[in-house]
Formats: sequence, structure tokens, C-alpha cells
Amino acid sequence: MYPAAELVTACLFAAAGIRFGSSPELLPAVVFISLLIIVVVTDIHFMLIPNRILILFLPFLAAARLISPLDSWYASLLGAAAGFLFLSLIAAITHGGIGGGDIKLFAVIGFMLGVKMLAAAFFFSVLIGALYGAAAVLTGRLAKRQPLPFAPAIAAGSILAYLYGDSIISFYMKMALG
Repeated sequence: MYPAAELVTACLFAAAGIRFGSSPELLPAVVFISLLIIVVVTDIHFMLIPNRILILFLPFLAAARLISPLDSWYASLLGAAAGFLFLSLIAAITHGGIGGGDIKLFAVIGFMLGVKMLAAAFFFSVLIGALYGAAAVLTGRLAKRQPLPFAPAIAAGSILAYLYGDSIISFYMKMALG
């Protein structure tokens, strides 16, 4: 598991370097990717996203956002609130289908991405999670009611939105509008 995590981290750091170059956004990208990798590993092993990890990364993410802020000074705070409230609503509707760690993780993701890319991250996360879950059930690797760690899908969807969300949304809008 750990060599795979190291390889994925190196590839994602390289992708962030290609995407952001030497711009100030490279620092938030590296910190954000590091957090997501740690969260994925802990969720896969323990089905848990520890509060300590999120709290540990919070000052680094805040400092990174000060160095490279989103569109407005309040965009990160609005994104964090939206991420927390939206996932809390889903957890309430599904009666615990979403864990508390996922809720707090989406607050952090909203802080990093803002509301627009948070929506894209959520869409990509659900799509990736649904495809993986369906494939795992169809191949017999997962029973129908067996819980599935959602952090890997959240991380993949969030990184996809972070690095390529604007391009994907532009492509989709161009295709949809003709």
C-alpha cells in the first residue's frame, strides 16, 4: 500500500507542477494533495478520517490560501460552509449514509476550492464512487450492503476538480451549448 501511495503522491505532485507551474497556487496544491493522500490511506485501512489529521492540516491550508487566495477574501469561508452544510444535509437525509469525517473533509475541500469547484468535486466524487462501487459489487469484491470507504472517491473527484475542473466545465458547456 505504501509504495503505491508514494507513487500516486509523486504523480499528483508532478501533475500539480505541470498545472500550476511556479505560480503561488503550487503551494496550496501540494499541501492539499498531501492531506488527501493521508486521508485516503487512513480511510482505506480504518474506515475513518481522523479529526487530528484535518486539524493538523488546517493552519497549513489557511496559510497556503493566504499566499494564493481564491477569487475573493470570503470565497474559502463560503466554500467551507457550503461543503459542511451540504454534506450534513445529505447525512441527515440518508440517516448516516455519509460519515462525519466525510462531512468535515468536504468542509476542508470547500475551503480549498470555493463553491463552484466544490460542486464539481462533489459531482466527480459521487460519479467515481458510484462507478467503483458498482464494479466492486459486480465483480464480487463488495457485498451489496457492505460499507465502502468514500474518501478515495472524494480525493479523486476533488483533485480532478482542482486540477482540471475549469477545463472540464468549459468543455461540457461548449458541447452542451453547441
